[in-house]
Amino acid sequence: MTFRSKTIIGIATIEVILLVILVVSAMGFLRDSNESQLIQRANTTTEMFMNATKDAVLSTDVARLDDLVNDIVTVEDVQYVKVVRQGITLASAGDNILLKRDVISDVDLSSVNDGVFDKRVPIMVNGDEFGHIEMGFGTESINAMLEKARKSIIGIAAVEVILVAIFSFVLGTYLTRSLVRLTHATKTLSERGPGYQINSASKDELGQLSHAFDEMSRKLEATYDELRQARKEAEYACDSKSRFLASMSHEIRTPMNGVLGILSLLEETKISKEQKQLLTTATESGNFLLSIINDILDFTRMESNTLLLENKKFNVRRSFESVVDTYTTTAKSKDLILHLYFEGSMPEYAKGDVNRLKQVMHNLIGNAMKFTEQGSVTIKVSSELKSDHCLLNFSVIDTGIGIEQDAIPYLFDEFTMVDQTFSRSQEGSGLGLAICQRLCELMDGSISVTSEKGTGSTFSVSVRLDLADDASDETNQSKSSTDDLSHLRILVAEDNKANQLVIVNMFKNVGVNIDVAENGKEALEAVTRYDYDLVFMDISMPVMDGMEACKAIRELDSETANVPIIALTAHALTGDREQFIASGMDDYLSKPVRLSQLVEKIHLFLNINGDEDCNLTQNSQVTLRKSQSEQEETNTEQSEPFPMNHDTSHLDSNLVDETVLQQMIQDTCAEVIPTLIEHYVEESRARLEKIYQAITERDAEQLEFESHTLGSSAMALGNRELALLARKIEGLCLEGQAEEAYQFIDELKDLATRSIAALEARKLKGFEQSA
Repeated sequence: MTFRSKTIIGIATIEVILLVILVVSAMGFLRDSNESQLIQRANTTTEMFMNATKDAVLSTDVARLDDLVNDIVTVEDVQYVKVVRQGITLASAGDNILLKRDVISDVDLSSVNDGVFDKRVPIMVNGDEFGHIEMGFGTESINAMLEKARKSIIGIAAVEVILVAIFSFVLGTYLTRSLVRLTHATKTLSERGPGYQINSASKDELGQLSHAFDEMSRKLEATYDELRQARKEAEYACDSKSRFLASMSHEIRTPMNGVLGILSLLEETKISKEQKQLLTTATESGNFLLSIINDILDFTRMESNTLLLENKKFNVRRSFESVVDTYTTTAKSKDLILHLYFEGSMPEYAKGDVNRLKQVMHNLIGNAMKFTEQGSVTIKVSSELKSDHCLLNFSVIDTGIGIEQDAIPYLFDEFTMVDQTFSRSQEGSGLGLAICQRLCELMDGSISVTSEKGTGSTFSVSVRLDLADDASDETNQSKSSTDDLSHLRILVAEDNKANQLVIVNMFKNVGVNIDVAENGKEALEAVTRYDYDLVFMDISMPVMDGMEACKAIRELDSETANVPIIALTAHALTGDREQFIASGMDDYLSKPVRLSQLVEKIHLFLNINGDEDCNLTQNSQVTLRKSQSEQEETNTEQSEPFPMNHDTSHLDSNLVDETVLQQMIQDTCAEVIPTLIEHYVEESRARLEKIYQAITERDAEQLEFESHTLGSSAMALGNRELALLARKIEGLCLEGQAEEAYQFIDELKDLATRSIAALEARKLKGFEQSA
């Protein structure tokens, strides 16, 4: 119920209650007043008649009594009269029925039940009752008058209720009008941004509230641009910090590895005891510095969402034992008990990123050893087996110094240590536990801690791992596959020309010629004509989108309806995968897609033997993408992460991401990249014109579609900053904030011009196939 309705009903209710009280009071007053008058008249009349007839009664003058009785009965409202002496009626007049009754004097109107107020008065002589007079007074006139008064009062009250309702409506509308305008203004402000004005002319309290709102809106509008600029600068500063840390970490790691290598060679030479001690200290310091650099590198990759996890098969028990074994010497040197035991049944093999899992174990066990001077460090491992996966749980329990309770809430924050003083006993970057937490989250798990100061700490970890077949050999990264995929017939539905060229060349590298459909309708027609082993389906396409096409395929009356369909899309928000699966798709890949991911899906859905991350051949070997950790190790041995003929250091890495281009070369070939860029530039310029037109015409649906496609192709070709802006605009449209999306037109024009120009400049420098 609205405030206005409540106000109207409240006012009307109060008025009606008051009217009811008034009507009841008025009717009560009239009744009491007439009753009093009736009683007074009855008493006076009977008293006067008794005095007038007293002598006639004593002398038994019946003639005189008859005259008096006949005279009194003519008085208004007198219904009967009777004179009685010692039980004998001497004279009477009036209604015969009433005269035959046994009379009992009435006290008030409430005791009247026959319409007659009866009155009995004794005739006293020398203190003795000699006789009495009975007289009845009719109450019909009083009742008629009261009924008439009641109807009149109710009629007046009804008219007043109507007037009160009208008054309440007018007053309620007046009182809430300013509140309604203020509510509308607040909603408008939240949807369109600051600047909206109410411009109320009222001088009362509500008017003052409206004036305060207008002033607030003006101030917000004045600072809105400054806030937006400050936000952009903050985001740019954060990106710059991440790029700087990652770049410096790479640059420092290479000479640091050289220093450690030289130190290890010096250990093999003949040196004095003092020199050996200095050498040991230098080596420990170098390894400590390298661990900090690795933490910073991991953290920056997590912060920029570029850290990828492997999904390899590994031996669960052996992995824990190998990590714990590395701390045996340290435990002996500190006279600590180091114990590992497994609770319940454990899967022998699981699939996941074993290196990152070991990194979490190393960090937690290393911390436990560092902060425990006596007692023990215990590692408990357990698992919860599900149908196709398991929850792996392990705890690291120590009897060390423990943690203050007020320090636990920020224990997993980055660059944070429990001992923040200048005299702290342990060194470190403050990133170890923050990295552990993020790694656990990436593995669909969690990490928690319980601790008591002076008693010890328990760190508990839970991660989700896929189950692996015990019968198969463990995954070996060096393993190669020569699976012949040329017999497969694959359909790709993709409307973007540049993306078509990329996917066609990717499949060529594994010996597969594919069919390409421009939209969902062509894909539907294609599957009805040919038998395909697999369909990769884009989502956002003209004529018919991917989900509509998938539903139509599933409704076909043939075996074609069961063909595996994998979504190939830039939609990667929470809930998108579930939506695609609900439409009938079997799986999905988010763009930009890699060749290794395509091959993995082929192996998964078509049951082709071979390693998912193998090296595929067609005349010459094409190397698929290495894992992120493997690539970083490779970088420490190379001055450049990729062989290049030309210097590209002056190019903005956000405008043209060289890593993406090099990955594209690996997935396809160097010769196709210039053509691919030309297609991309041509399509992007045409798409940008549609975006500008959609913004001009305030067409949110068209803007969402075009910006989605632009973001997908821009990310695939390394125009990272342009892709992020396009996806931001798309997201605003999807969230119903189109007006805010329209404000990015100038920023989009500038960024698109610079991004495309940078990519064309990079094309002129040429490309070379990676070794």
